[in-house]
Amino acid sequence: MTATKLLFSHLLLLCFWFYSLPAFSSVGQVQKVITDLQTRQNQQDTEPDTTSKTAPDTTSQTAPDGRQTTVAPNETTSKLDSITPLNDQEQIAKDVQTIYNINQQLLEIENNDQLVKALLDKKTTQLTDLMLLLRSTQIDTLPVPVSSERINFIKSRIAINQERGNKLAVLRDQVQDQYYITLIDTRQFILDLINAAKNYQSTSDVEDLANKALADYKKKQSIFNIPNYENNASTIYQTLQQNYTQLLIANTTYLDLMNFVINHPKLIASTHWFQFVTLNSSISFINTQPIAKPINQRLAPFKIDIGGILTALMVYFIIYFSFPFIFKFVHWFIEKFLLDDVYSSEEIIYEELQRPILYFLVFIGIDMGTYALLYKTDFRPSLETISFLFYVFFGLWLLFKALDCYVIIKIRNITKTNKELRKELFNLGVKVSKGILILIAIAVILNHFGINITAIMSTLGIGGLAFALAAKDSLSNLFGGVTVLLDNVFKMGDWVKIDDVEGTIAEIGLRSTTIRTFDNALVTIPNSIISVSSVINWNRRAVGRRIKMYIGVTYESNMDDIRQALEDLRNMLQDHPGIANPKQKIGSSKRQFRFSSHEDTQGIKSTQLVYMDRYNDYSIDILIYCFSRTINWSEWLDVKEDVMFKIAEILNKNNLQFAYPTQVRIFKQEENDMNNDMFKTE
Repeated sequence: MTATKLLFSHLLLLCFWFYSLPAFSSVGQVQKVITDLQTRQNQQDTEPDTTSKTAPDTTSQTAPDGRQTTVAPNETTSKLDSITPLNDQEQIAKDVQTIYNINQQLLEIENNDQLVKALLDKKTTQLTDLMLLLRSTQIDTLPVPVSSERINFIKSRIAINQERGNKLAVLRDQVQDQYYITLIDTRQFILDLINAAKNYQSTSDVEDLANKALADYKKKQSIFNIPNYENNASTIYQTLQQNYTQLLIANTTYLDLMNFVINHPKLIASTHWFQFVTLNSSISFINTQPIAKPINQRLAPFKIDIGGILTALMVYFIIYFSFPFIFKFVHWFIEKFLLDDVYSSEEIIYEELQRPILYFLVFIGIDMGTYALLYKTDFRPSLETISFLFYVFFGLWLLFKALDCYVIIKIRNITKTNKELRKELFNLGVKVSKGILILIAIAVILNHFGINITAIMSTLGIGGLAFALAAKDSLSNLFGGVTVLLDNVFKMGDWVKIDDVEGTIAEIGLRSTTIRTFDNALVTIPNSIISVSSVINWNRRAVGRRIKMYIGVTYESNMDDIRQALEDLRNMLQDHPGIANPKQKIGSSKRQFRFSSHEDTQGIKSTQLVYMDRYNDYSIDILIYCFSRTINWSEWLDVKEDVMFKIAEILNKNNLQFAYPTQVRIFKQEENDMNNDMFKTE
C-alpha cells in the first residue's frame, strides 16, 4: 500500500516537473528526453531473454503516461522543492513521496536499529501531517496516476509475450500492472479520506472505510515468484527487478496509510462540536487526565473506571434538571399546535402526555448512565437487550397516549360543526390503530432476537383452522361488534335497554359493550348477545317524550263544565311552547327518499289527545296524551310539571273537583225499620 502511495506521489511530482520544466529547461531538452524514453521503451518491448551489461546507477521514475524514465538521483525532488508555494494537490504528492522515500530507505537498511527508529518516527510524523492536510483540504480530485491507454498497452503486451513464450517479459508486465493497480487504489483511498472529512463522518465510519480498503487490497494482491538469476544483466530482468521493488515500496506505502487511519481515525474524522459530546468521548477525555490513571488502577478489578462513573453522574444530573424545560415545551406545544382555544381538558391532555414522557426520559437517563458505568463489563449485552425491550414499551406507550389525545382534540373540533358524529367509530379506529402498533412492536422485537417472522406467518396459516375453532366465541363477539356498528343500533351516551339491563352506553368495543346503569353499576355484555337481543334505544327520537295521565273529576260535576274543561285543555296543549304540536312541521327540511315515514325515521311524535275516557269507580276520567318537544329527562319533567299546574287551574276555573275514592255505607237500626237509614260518606 505504501508503495502505491509512493508511486502515486511519484506521478504527481513528475506531473509538476513537466509543468515547471520550461522554467529551467529548453524545448530541445524536453524533446530529447521524450525521444530517449520512446527509444528505451521500444527496446524493452522487443528485447529477448539475453544478458547484457548492467544499467547505469540511475533512479527509475514513472512519467505521467505511465512509462519508465531514468533521471539522476534527487533530480526531480530538488526541482520540485524549488517551487513555492505548493497547493494542496502538490503538498499531498510531496507528503506521499516523502513516505515512499522513507520506505525505500527502510528497505535498503541492514543492521542499523537506530536509523530504522529515526526513519519510523519521521514516517509517523509525515503520516500525521498528511492526515491533517487531508482533513482540512477542499479539493475534489487528484491527478490520475496512470492513464487507461498505458494500462491497456501493458495488458496487450502481456498477451503478446504470452503467445511468444517470453515468461520473463510477462512477469515484468504483470508486476507493472499490479503496481498501477496499487497506484490507482492509493489515489482513490486518499479521495475517500478527503470526502469522509468533508462529510463529517464519525471515527467508526472512517475505521470502516480503512478496513474495507484493506480487505479489498488483500483480495487484489497477487503473489509473484521472482527468479534469482545471478549475473543476468538483461534489460528485461533489470526492469523486472525495478518494477518489483517499486511494487513492494508502493504496497508498503499504501499499507502504512490504511493502518495509520485505522489506528488514528480521529485525525480524519472532522466532527462537529456535538459529535464530541458522546458518552465514549466523555469517558475517554476523563480517563486520559493524569489524575484519573491511579484511580482507574484501583477500579480495574471491578471493570469500571472513573470516566464512566463521572459520566454516569453527569447524565443523571442533566436528565434531572432538564425535566422542567421539557415539560414547559410540551405544554407550550399542546397549547400552540393542538388546542385552538381555551379548553377545559387541556390539563387532562397534558397530564396524559406528561407521564409517558417523564418515564421515557427517566429510562433514557438510567440507560445512558448504566452504559457509561458498565460499558466494560461482560453483561452489558444483556442489559442492552433489556433496554431495547423497555424502549419499545415506552415508545408504544407514548404513541398510545399521543394518539388518544389527538383523537380527543379532533373529535372536539369536529363536533362543533357536526352534532351527529359517531364517536364510537373513532373509538374503533383508535383500537384498530393500537392493535396495528402492537403487531409492529412484536415484529420489531422478534426481528431483534433473530426470529423469522415469515416462518411464524406460515405456521399461522397452517393452524388457521384450529385457531378459528378455538377462538369461535371471540370471533363471534368481534363480528357481533361489527354488526352493531354497521347497523347503528346505538352510540356512546345513548339510553338503552337490552333485556333486563337499562342504562347509558359507556363504550362499544370489539369484544363487548359496556353499559352504565342508573344505579351507577357497570355492566359488560358480549357483542354476540347484543346482536341477537332486542334493544330499546330511548335516545333515538328527535322530538317527543310522552306525557300520559288520567284526571278524575267527581260524579257530582256538571257535564257542561266537563265539556268546557276539555276544550280548554286542548287549547292549552296546542298553545304550550313545550308540547309538540302536530300542526307544526318538525324536522329537517332536506327531502330524503325512504320507504318509512319521516316521523318514524327521525323519531318525531306530536300526537295530542284530550278526551273524557271512562267512568271509573270513584271518578269520571279524562285522558290527557301528548308529547314534549324535548327528549331530555330534566326538561321533560319541567314541561310535565307546568302542564299539571295548568290542568289544575283549568279544572278550578270550570268548577270541577278532583275525585278521590269514596264509600257509601248504610246502617240499619232495629227500632226504625228502613225509615231512619243514615248515609255516611267517607
